[in-house]
Amino acid sequence: MKYYIAVDIGATNTRIALGSERGIIDRVSYRTPRKGDEYTIAEKIYNVIMERYRNEIGSVEAIGIGTIGPLDVERGRVVNTPNLPIHSFELRRPLMEKLNKPVYVLNDAVAAVWGEKYFGHGRNYENLLYITISTGVGGGVIVNNHLLLGKMGNAHEVGHIVVEYDSDIPCGCGGYGHWEAYAGGGNIPRTSRILAEKHWRGGETEAYKTAIMGELTPPQLFKYYRSGDPFAKYVVEKIIKATIAGLASAINTYDPELVTIGGSIYLYNQDIFKKRIIEGIMDHLVTDPPLIETTPLGGDIVLYGALAVAINPPRELLEIQK
Repeated sequence: MKYYIAVDIGATNTRIALGSERGIIDRVSYRTPRKGDEYTIAEKIYNVIMERYRNEIGSVEAIGIGTIGPLDVERGRVVNTPNLPIHSFELRRPLMEKLNKPVYVLNDAVAAVWGEKYFGHGRNYENLLYITISTGVGGGVIVNNHLLLGKMGNAHEVGHIVVEYDSDIPCGCGGYGHWEAYAGGGNIPRTSRILAEKHWRGGETEAYKTAIMGELTPPQLFKYYRSGDPFAKYVVEKIIKATIAGLASAINTYDPELVTIGGSIYLYNQDIFKKRIIEGIMDHLVTDPPLIETTPLGGDIVLYGALAVAINPPRELLEIQK
């Protein structure tokens, strides 16, 4: 039997799976290393693979990796990621040397759209956009059956679309007014605090008090929202409006037939987001509206994407990662 290994490197956790052309067979998860040098993350991946899949490694055809970015796609290396204390790290070269197998590396959201194409709703579509709203906001794009990469593999960084040009809300990348600055879960405590300190005029609610301390996490925010807290409603409204602007901009740019959306912020709060977003983008589109669906692959979409990349690496990637 032919096996493949899929790796999903997140800012919080890394997940590794053994799979076949039919899907995931087994998986393991651990905390992504936050201390070390540029080889620490690759060394940990290698050690886990050998501990967990030593008996299968001889039958493994290739390894696919979906990782937080930005990415130097030619080298298969993460460069200056804002979401991890080890800001830059090697992946492809050390793992190829240690495993003696083909290794393919893509940004996590780009891997995800390939997974959507291979295992999810995208099978019958040539123009596909995947959006993740999670710790950050990201995207992956297929146009006319071509996976878009860009000069460094970052053609998909939709989270850094500017949704408010004169904003004082900073993004983790250093810019201001980005979609990710408002909607990315990693930014919500800081953004909520700034909104509370500088913009809110509605009094001291429980959510407001928590925000002022810089401690309004995404789960707390949406809990307060569902309880009717006015400040939480104000913050969530900002997130919804930013998401409408960002998604409409991405649709206008890439003209997809299908948009699928995932990521923990969205998946756990579809009752808040889905209807509002779909209705909200309609006034901003210059192209026919696409079908908009929640990804059926859920929280495993990057893992399935990495598996799809290992099984069937896109031509555009093969031309770069030789």
